[in-house]
Amino acid sequence: MLSSYSVKKPYTVIVAVILVIILGVVSFMNIHTDLLPSINLPYSVVITSYQGASPEEVELIVTKSIEQGMASISNIKNIQSISRENMSIVILEFTESTNMDSAIIEMRESLDMINGYMPDGVGTSTIMKINPDMMPIMVVSAAMEGQDISESSSFLETKIIPELESVEGIASVDASGVVENEIHVLI
Repeated sequence: MLSSYSVKKPYTVIVAVILVIILGVVSFMNIHTDLLPSINLPYSVVITSYQGASPEEVELIVTKSIEQGMASISNIKNIQSISRENMSIVILEFTESTNMDSAIIEMRESLDMINGYMPDGVGTSTIMKINPDMMPIMVVSAAMEGQDISESSSFLETKIIPELESVEGIASVDASGVVENEIHVLI
């Protein structure tokens, strides 16, 4: 049936083939690939600092208060917390259908009510939406041949890192393991 139609109407078949080729070329030109597609994860983190406090103090004073305040937010599935020396981390898991922007606003309102009851040493709480785009794309190790690590470190900090940060599309560049020169004065 298809072969007889193709023989009887060759111009129609040629036009259909040309249309498919044009659509294929247009689709190929407009396609973009992404290593990590943008995903809206239903997780949020509240980080609060409390300088000079032990993990027990952080848990009793900061973490418990934040957990109780966040428990009233709608669509919460699970709350986990980590109390460390000088820092409280509360991880909130929401249901899949949650609008994270409105959840962040609710969290900010709850934190504003809690902050009035916190001691003076407790810092301002930071709310972060967990997003795969925040993960580092590349980790690079660098050293300069013929120079010691302190010279390489200063070159990286003054020349390489500012150059990398000026490239479009790079959010930030962090250096770890860099040697910093210090002078210790003993009296």
